[in-house]
Amino acid sequence: MPKLPHGDYFIEPSIEELAAKERAEPGYCSQVRDFVVGRRGYGSIKFLGETDVRGLDLESIVEFNNREVIVYKDDSKKPLLGEGLNKAAEVTLLNIKCMNKKTGEQYVEGPRVNKYKEMLVKKAEEQGAEFVSFDAAKGEWKFRVKHFSAYGLW
Repeated sequence: MPKLPHGDYFIEPSIEELAAKERAEPGYCSQVRDFVVGRRGYGSIKFLGETDVRGLDLESIVEFNNREVIVYKDDSKKPLLGEGLNKAAEVTLLNIKCMNKKTGEQYVEGPRVNKYKEMLVKKAEEQGAEFVSFDAAKGEWKFRVKHFSAYGLW
């Protein structure tokens, strides 16, 4: 089974579901479809297609911080493209909000939000990612990556 970090991290399917499916269908954990790793309040990553989750030490591989996610912080431990978690994924980052810096109010629509969205599209492209969506009301930015390094809004 994969190893999870602290309590606010989660996976889908859960460890319990993975264990039950592995018992019912030996080899299931070598090909988990659309495996998700996330951290409550920070975001999540859906790894597209089938992922071999056997023995993954998620604690040392995935790190969510405010407005960023890092997968394989140590490049020397990063597997080849397409192996482990170094593969295509859809990333959702939370707390990505268009704010009025003077009043602290959050903009949820209008020209400032449109400009902010354009900045997110550009940030995604600069990082080699594909912009998917931005929900200003939820503060949720989604983008797709072909592989992993550090992605975020700095």
